[in-house]
Amino acid sequence: MKQICWITTCLALMLAGSAAIAQDDPLPAGFETQPLIKSSVSRDNEPIVYPTGKPEVISVIGTLAKGGRTPLHEHPVPVYVYVMEGEVELRTEGKEPHRYKAGEAFIETQNLKHQAFNMADTPAKILAVFIGEQGTPTTVAAK
Repeated sequence: MKQICWITTCLALMLAGSAAIAQDDPLPAGFETQPLIKSSVSRDNEPIVYPTGKPEVISVIGTLAKGGRTPLHEHPVPVYVYVMEGEVELRTEGKEPHRYKAGEAFIETQNLKHQAFNMADTPAKILAVFIGEQGTPTTVAAK
């Protein structure tokens, strides 16, 4: 038991020491970041509204075939979208269409019906990250 406590203490001290070193240098050698998006509003300039209750983050990669589209739907939760491949066009009720190419990111509009259309000659891939809550749907089909 003493040996386990000693090992745990040594690990904690080593981690604390490395954390102190990491704080002196914002990014360690060999690691860089490329900011994609920082926003408090959606792509349609609507405010982002967080859900209440028990938080749940869900991420999916969606593939739209050539000429494909999503169904008409809406999101009751904030959704971060990153276009991995291809080009998509977002069409939202009452808003101008927006086009996004590979490498671009956006925050989806909440509670407004919209569809994504593949505008490329090849499949389009998107990463969608939903900031939701347990027991609450992230996507609702349009009626």
